[in-house]
Amino acid sequence: MTDETTPLTAAAGGSGYVVLPPEPTRFYQGPDRVFPGGVSPRSRRNKMRQFQCCMGITFIVIVIAALCLALVFSDSLGGSDGSPSFFFVVNGTDGELSPSQPLPDEPAADWALKQAALGHQEGVQAVSAGIKALGDREILEEGLQPNEVNTPAFRHYRSLSTNPEARKLARRGYVENQATMDIAKRFNYTKQPGRSNIGWGPRIVLPDPTVLRLDCDFNARFRRSTGVCNNKQHPRTFGASMVPYRRMVSPDYADGIASPRESHHGRRQLPPARQVSLKIHRSSYETDSNFTVMLAVFGQFMDHDITATSLTTSQEGESIDCCVPETRKQHPECYPVEILPDDPYYQQYNISCMNFVRSAPAPTGRFGPRMQLNQATAFLDASVVYGNLEQRQSQLRSFINGSLRMYITDDGRELLPISSNPADGCNRVQMTRQGKYCFESGDDRANENLLLTSMHLLWARHHNYLARGLQDQNPHWDDERVYQEARKILGAQMAHITYNEFLPVLLGQNLSEAKGLLPDKDNLDAPDTYDPEVDPSIANCFAAAAFRFAHTLLPGLFNVSRDNRSPEAVELHKMLFNPFSLWAEHGIDHALMTAANTPVMRVDRFFSIEVTQKLFEGPAEDKVPLCGLDLVSLNIQRGRDHGIPSYPVFRRHCRLPPVDTWEQMAQAVDNATLVSIRQIYESPQDVDVYTGALSEPPMEGAIFGPLLSCMVSDQFLRIKLGDSHWYERKVGPQRFTKAQLAEIYNTSLAAIICRNSDGITRVRQHVMQRLREEGNPQMDCQDIKGFHFDLGPWSEANQEPKLHRSGMGRASTSVRVISRNSTKEPKTANVTLHID
Repeated sequence: MTDETTPLTAAAGGSGYVVLPPEPTRFYQGPDRVFPGGVSPRSRRNKMRQFQCCMGITFIVIVIAALCLALVFSDSLGGSDGSPSFFFVVNGTDGELSPSQPLPDEPAADWALKQAALGHQEGVQAVSAGIKALGDREILEEGLQPNEVNTPAFRHYRSLSTNPEARKLARRGYVENQATMDIAKRFNYTKQPGRSNIGWGPRIVLPDPTVLRLDCDFNARFRRSTGVCNNKQHPRTFGASMVPYRRMVSPDYADGIASPRESHHGRRQLPPARQVSLKIHRSSYETDSNFTVMLAVFGQFMDHDITATSLTTSQEGESIDCCVPETRKQHPECYPVEILPDDPYYQQYNISCMNFVRSAPAPTGRFGPRMQLNQATAFLDASVVYGNLEQRQSQLRSFINGSLRMYITDDGRELLPISSNPADGCNRVQMTRQGKYCFESGDDRANENLLLTSMHLLWARHHNYLARGLQDQNPHWDDERVYQEARKILGAQMAHITYNEFLPVLLGQNLSEAKGLLPDKDNLDAPDTYDPEVDPSIANCFAAAAFRFAHTLLPGLFNVSRDNRSPEAVELHKMLFNPFSLWAEHGIDHALMTAANTPVMRVDRFFSIEVTQKLFEGPAEDKVPLCGLDLVSLNIQRGRDHGIPSYPVFRRHCRLPPVDTWEQMAQAVDNATLVSIRQIYESPQDVDVYTGALSEPPMEGAIFGPLLSCMVSDQFLRIKLGDSHWYERKVGPQRFTKAQLAEIYNTSLAAIICRNSDGITRVRQHVMQRLREEGNPQMDCQDIKGFHFDLGPWSEANQEPKLHRSGMGRASTSVRVISRNSTKEPKTANVTLHID
């Protein structure tokens, strides 16, 4: 019998392996009845009995000690509920995967129709069917009315803004999906029971209005805005914007191609998302006394830096109304949330439908299952501040001394550039009459809530602070060089806060260290971690499920007391699309201190009613029905829309104990939760991963359970290892010097707040954590580590050799690949199809 430590060697004359037995221990053995030292046979027998007795006692002691150690060890690895805390250390196949390696993605399914005689003509016919379906959809859209401005549905649409380039790509994705369904229909493809999908088929080439040549200089010092040219082997796809989300596991569509996930048990439908929200994710008011809302605010800000799901819109980018009368035809991309007649909240408004439009399909260049488009880069590159398209970056720049364009108030304060668009879902007539507008930033979602807008303003100010300092250090630098250097530093600081302050709270210090997610701030000579084989692209399940855990953190009331003595609070929904208090003196200070002084809710299956029935409700003066949306229902619906497989599938993928039966699930969640889940779901195989993951008790030292820890840590490990411009790189022109890196390691969110607020003078050093008597006291800003950020290491006078003035690296051989980053029209409209 062998174990994992048994040495293997190739068998002689064969291709298999054999186990080498250990070399036998060689004892001296003399002739029979001859004993060393003249010991008699009887004495020898007595000694043998004594020896055997001692060995027996020793064996018993060892067994007892082993049992005790096992109990202690299991407790040390478990959370307060007994759940495993260090499953990642042994989560590889047969224990082979290092905890500091990403989990390998599940291989894509084989093309289910590969045996069919799919020739050129069949492919052309399928593409023609797809183009016709798109044409029919566009004709339908011409007669549809969009959502009324400033309704909850319209605000939801604005919170998932889709840019023009994404709309063009989504049209191609729609054609590909419709073509795949046409092939499946003609070849009688039927999905097999379980999580099967049609797989990836032959390539398909459509007229591409966004193709141009891409020149990559892999010695460039600065990132490209779109994230391209980061990986030499995959310059257009690994981590770039406008590419499909990566699949950690294969999708689970009802038809194997594109229809939202359904139950695997006969024709039974999955329980309505709103019913799951009501029965399992009901309201709770238990706060987490250890952490503040700043954790959720920074988390949302950072999330918007790496995820931006493209929503299906009309041809002109208008919203789609899915809750239409039965007499009107519904848009084919509608997937509304069903509201049951006995709904305790919506029945009073006689509402039976919650608007929900499917995420836009991403083009893949192949026949195959539906994918979704990520408009953001996967890298922590501060694109949320600058934008991830060249055009957006240019709009936000002043082109003076490397600074960003800002609006200067009468009293000299810097605000973000104003948005004068009356249909942006934020601006209100009452406010514009007072000269108060919403804002523009690197991300269209910046106005979604007051605290998020404040974070955008904070980092935009910080860029200008860095630009001024760099210009002082290097007066000869031009605008472009100053801008790019400031952008590079700011992106590094944002990444450092994420891995130094944010992730250790989510995952716990020990797990973060085991996964290699902590910065190497104590070892500037640590080896380079970049791995070009790692795809940092964002996983679909991360964007559509796992990282939406933060919605459970949001409290119903926010502490807006300005002196922390007299209690004063405001409801969450009144802060949504309401950034106008930033126009007041110390507006940003009050918003930031609200986030720093309000405790978050616990990460569990419970949500505030502010989230489950008042989302985007809007103020009374809007004169629209005062009933908001249910964010939990929308999250569950989004996971089904994306074909995200069920909870047990991800448990298996993460090498966690299975939950394929109710008895097994009882070991992963508490009894009360299990009872609620069993009342709603027919089988464990139906449980949505969002519901299952949030139902797990937190691991020791972390704020959530094993499955979320696995999914979140894997994504952030990929972001770190798969980024050739990662701020801790030790080789290449992208790297910082040791002196520069030492300054970046001093960065903290508290220091960023102190330096760029209007008048905050005291703050906790760890602003995502609550005030403690020991370890996290209030401090003067002057004493906060990193408040005095030294830009001296960026002075060219202190660097040898000097950097190239253009900052774009040394000359090198360019690599040319095909990109989709242009709005140029195609030279021909003919459909060309290639099958391989």
